[in-house]
Amino acid sequence: MKKLNKIFIVFGLLVFALAIGTTNLDRETGYALLNDPVFWLVVTSAIFLILSFLAVYKAMETMQWMLKKNNSIEEELVEEEVETEDFFSKLYRKLKDARPIEEESEIDLDHSYDGIRELDNNLPPWWLIGFYLSMVFAVVYVVRHHVTGDAPLQIEEYNNELAEAEKAKEFYLKNAADLVDETNVVLLTNGPDLKEGGKIYNEKCAVCHLKDGGGLVGPNLTDEYWLHGGDIKDIFSTIKYGVTGKGMREWKSEIGAADMQKVASYILSFQGTTSATPKDAEGELYIPSSAAPADTIALKDSL
Repeated sequence: MKKLNKIFIVFGLLVFALAIGTTNLDRETGYALLNDPVFWLVVTSAIFLILSFLAVYKAMETMQWMLKKNNSIEEELVEEEVETEDFFSKLYRKLKDARPIEEESEIDLDHSYDGIRELDNNLPPWWLIGFYLSMVFAVVYVVRHHVTGDAPLQIEEYNNELAEAEKAKEFYLKNAADLVDETNVVLLTNGPDLKEGGKIYNEKCAVCHLKDGGGLVGPNLTDEYWLHGGDIKDIFSTIKYGVTGKGMREWKSEIGAADMQKVASYILSFQGTTSATPKDAEGELYIPSSAAPADTIALKDSL
């Protein structure tokens, strides 16, 4: 039983040391640990394990004492136990500060229910220590967060985390531009993207559509008639997969998704312009769901 006593005391101290250690971690590591369900599962399991050990130990201790009493060797065994009590046993006894079973009559309040007696035991020192520490923590928290302002309030931490998340999102999107496809592609209207798209267009597409988009082998890109749809998603899909049987090759194996988005946006900037040698209209009239972006045309003219 003494070995068992040592085990759960040492285990409890280790859990306490682990809890103290987590408060000294940097904020990102601490948040990751506190948001990890496995961590809380381990902590909860450890607590229940300790409580189970304590309950079993107490029950076995009570049964042992009753057996000793029935055998009329209570005093001898108690004296022997006190004489051979080690450090951990003394520490455990001080932490619980409970009267021995043989002294319970001195603190009996003469109130019982179904054989369960009410005793006037002192509050366990470990509980009092935790209570006092919570009071100290509350004072330090109020001073740091509400008086001196050394530590941010929860709403400030929340806003800071939102700002950090927004930066992380921008960084991710910047480095994951090729994740765009025909289902989520959007029209680009800023000058640098259109300029880069125009450069790729002149290298890859102008041979069939002319540099001003008037059309040669390929259809005219300046009018409102389209063979395969005039939406940004339709144009992106046409560039990506090509048109089998009409000489339009697929470009997905040679041009990245981000560049195809720039080329598709540049092609739409031809809308409203006039080609030097426009080819006759082909396909069906495309009416966009929203007004044509005038800014895109202005940017195209400034390139």
